[in-house]
Amino acid sequence: MATPLNVQAIVFDLGGVLIQLGDRLIKNEWRTTESSHDIVGDSWLLSKTAQDFEKGLITPFDFAEKIIAEMSLNITPTLFIEHFAQWPIGPYPTIFNTLNQLRHRFTLGIFSNTNAIHWPRLLNEMSLAGKVDYYFASHLIHLAKPDPKAFTFVANTMRLEPNTILFLDDNPYNIDSARQVGFIAHQVIGFDSTLRCLHRLGAL
Repeated sequence: MATPLNVQAIVFDLGGVLIQLGDRLIKNEWRTTESSHDIVGDSWLLSKTAQDFEKGLITPFDFAEKIIAEMSLNITPTLFIEHFAQWPIGPYPTIFNTLNQLRHRFTLGIFSNTNAIHWPRLLNEMSLAGKVDYYFASHLIHLAKPDPKAFTFVANTMRLEPNTILFLDDNPYNIDSARQVGFIAHQVIGFDSTLRCLHRLGAL
């Protein structure tokens, strides 16, 4: 099956697409009020503190201090950072075989809202270094999803028209923003969903 619309490149999100994440960032024993919520999913994406951290605008310690203050948590910044560092669990099974298959046909990229704590683990401990052609880490490019400017930056850096780039992400806000810029974007939840989407589109 031919891949639609002349796709030349596939760009993947990491957490929830290629990399499995832990369930919770905020432990119950840290809570001092019943109103303390978790900061995963949309809450994370819409948090100014999280966005500033993932744009590389504040340090890990500043990030931890601000999250603790905002959520009235009973934990030290150092312990919070140690826990936060372990949020990415590891690659979903078979992702490297799949990336290797795709790389014969497509230019591959990763575009992740990430940070100075997680990025070294993702590249080295989780062996993502050298597996794709382009790496876009929000804290290094100082642009984060779902800002449309971030997707324009990705397309321009890859020297491709947006409508030739397939983008896969688990968050609907990011999908909507990518589509506004012209990307072919699909929401996927987990690597099984990613594989089904790639097969459905004829990329595999």
